[in-house]
Amino acid sequence: MKKRIIAVHLLNDRSGSPLVLRQALETLSMQYAVTLYTATPSGDGFLSNLPGVAHRTLFYRRSNNKYVTLFFYLLSQMLLFVRLAAILHKDDTVYVNTLLPFGAAMAGWLRGCKVMYHIHEVSVKPESLRTFLQRIAGFTAARMLFVSQYVADSMPAGRARKEVIYNSLPDSFVEEAAYVRRLNTKTPFTVTMLCSLKAYKGVYHFMNVARMMPDLNFVLVLNAPEKDVAAFRKLVKVPANCTVHDAQKNTVPFYAQAHVVCNLSKPDGWIETFGMTLLEAMHCGRPVICPTVGGVREVVDHGIQGFAIDSANEHQICQTLHTLATQPTLYAKMSDAACKKAAAFDREHFAIAMLAAFDEKGKMVQKTNARTGIFPKTGKVVSWVKL
Repeated sequence: MKKRIIAVHLLNDRSGSPLVLRQALETLSMQYAVTLYTATPSGDGFLSNLPGVAHRTLFYRRSNNKYVTLFFYLLSQMLLFVRLAAILHKDDTVYVNTLLPFGAAMAGWLRGCKVMYHIHEVSVKPESLRTFLQRIAGFTAARMLFVSQYVADSMPAGRARKEVIYNSLPDSFVEEAAYVRRLNTKTPFTVTMLCSLKAYKGVYHFMNVARMMPDLNFVLVLNAPEKDVAAFRKLVKVPANCTVHDAQKNTVPFYAQAHVVCNLSKPDGWIETFGMTLLEAMHCGRPVICPTVGGVREVVDHGIQGFAIDSANEHQICQTLHTLATQPTLYAKMSDAACKKAAAFDREHFAIAMLAAFDEKGKMVQKTNARTGIFPKTGKVVSWVKL
């Protein structure tokens, strides 16, 4: 019989952490019996309809009142702890995605299971909750996987072994993106940003830049329902050269339309730990603008695939966009560099690293040519994860 992995993710939506977890579970389900516990209030998310994975509904509710949300969150973890403590076996592995599902980690530790965390960010608020969650993770985890070196350096690991496994793009995205991976010569010059509907994501900076550059086209795709996006449109009085969309299942058409893709997160409110939308954009050959700090700088080299600019410096962002829009040679050079850098975040490497991390003996689970270190299926040279 296959050994069991009990995976837990709090909220199944269309954000970065469930997207990465989906890729991980698609790989792990080939060698393990995987059961996923998650809440899907919207009825659809990246973790929905995962083949080969048994789904269990996790209780969780959100509210406009932060104290009510905190109550539901703590209640969900208490119920999760009781539920898992009753069914876990010592040979199971409990796979906790993000810091939030601490109830699963505590249940796994109590039952003597191997507890593994996949940490995507450490910007949990309030600070007291973040400290609590970090201590639970450090106490219960045997191994912690991090999406960037920045996150690994920001997180006390306790007794756990730390390992960085960079995110990759799903095969479905790569296949579709192949059709738009060419130099974008369409007009008007279009600037795109995909993010959550949060002030710390820089949505107001994006609107200000759009107003300052009426000759360019701006597209904002928000990971939020239409009713919330409609309220945002009314609040900010969207300029004529900007369109705002609600959450989208397929983002490739927006990258195809874009010339430049931005991430304008405000470092004082949110530090990007990886930057999946920028990696997607680069894979489509689109230069990017990113924050000056965080794990995103491990994806973007300033002046090569794009530019690192503080989101508060709106005038510099405008000058940079003007440069990219009016210097086709520079734009073409950055577009090519973006494609090459994105290719380094290979799905095959991600899959090998994930399987190796879950292998009890810490050995590589694929046969390789030990002399050359070349993966036999594709002939690619891979950087083996140190275990």
